[in-house]
Amino acid sequence: MKEKIKYFSTDKMYRLNHFSNRRFNLKAISYCFLVATFFILFTGVFLINLSVDRDGNAANVHYSENGNADYTVHLKDNTFYETSYLTSGMQYVASLINTINTKFNYEIHSDKNVNFKYKYNITGNLQIVDPADSTKVLYTKTEKLLNEVTEETNSNNFVINEDVIIDYAKYNNYVNAYKREYGLSVDSKLILTMSIFVEGVSDVSSDNINKNGTLQITIPLSEQTVDIAIDTASIANSGYLSAGKGFVIKNYFLYIMGIITIVVSVICLIIAVKLFKEFNSFNIYNNTVNRILRDYDRLIVNGQVTIDESKYSNIVIPETFEEMVDASQNLKSPILFYEVIKGEKCFFVITKDDTLYKYRLTRAYLERKGIENNQNN
Repeated sequence: MKEKIKYFSTDKMYRLNHFSNRRFNLKAISYCFLVATFFILFTGVFLINLSVDRDGNAANVHYSENGNADYTVHLKDNTFYETSYLTSGMQYVASLINTINTKFNYEIHSDKNVNFKYKYNITGNLQIVDPADSTKVLYTKTEKLLNEVTEETNSNNFVINEDVIIDYAKYNNYVNAYKREYGLSVDSKLILTMSIFVEGVSDVSSDNINKNGTLQITIPLSEQTVDIAIDTASIANSGYLSAGKGFVIKNYFLYIMGIITIVVSVICLIIAVKLFKEFNSFNIYNNTVNRILRDYDRLIVNGQVTIDESKYSNIVIPETFEEMVDASQNLKSPILFYEVIKGEKCFFVITKDDTLYKYRLTRAYLERKGIENNQNN
């Protein structure tokens, strides 16, 4: 039920409806921004939740490994070739080969320092096989061309470069002697192998690097022309050391959109708080009225009232509210409180016989008075 209060003044009738205040309301706007804040914040959290895996593997250390083998063929003195050696990938006349200089390269790079322990060696394996079936090995001999090397470093990379010179005639003569001794027609080859073993431990990861790699060069023997083939492809691997189960971004677009949305929600929250503070900022009118109602509640009656000024022949307008208090106490009559415009204007009234005491209080007057006081001070 809507409450209506009537006050009939000499110049106009004020009618107040507590539910009819339709002016622009800062409080309502602040609540709208507050609701928008929670909605936008929920959207941002939802987008971030879609973009991440809370139980994924968080990559803390990225690394890559690369390895390759190559060679050059150095020739005996001859009248045909102008250079002393030939590069890899050609056909070579066996009788002109002096040495085969092989090169092995292996390296690991990481984006953070890792405690690397690595070792490597190079072996040569001579194989003599049945020409009809190369899986049938008639003779094999292995020798160490480079004894095992062990190294340790704490850094973000290490590089291995090793050169091994092969005396081609030594191995070729060995095979030819075998063929003459047993009167066999055989195929033969020398397989050079670099074996690499790497362990890497990082202080920021629960995972370790464990790598076993090989690089090989196969050299055919006892042929008129030689086709030296690199058996293994180059090593080119990459990976990461995990920090364990944790926060991993799956979709960076959704993640960024979620962050932006949360920032917008924070801005909306700041605006809402600002508006709410502005709405609840110091109001000299409300402060004054509330103080009067609180300090003189024993004298003031606040309720439904109908007053028509025209019925009173004597209207007294006190200059201060203290005069109203004195009049109330002297006349033993209560002070009637009536707000004409909520938050803007009110009357304090005492009626006695044909006399009406009326004290008017307005926000405009109080604010103007406050400004004047500040200027005087």
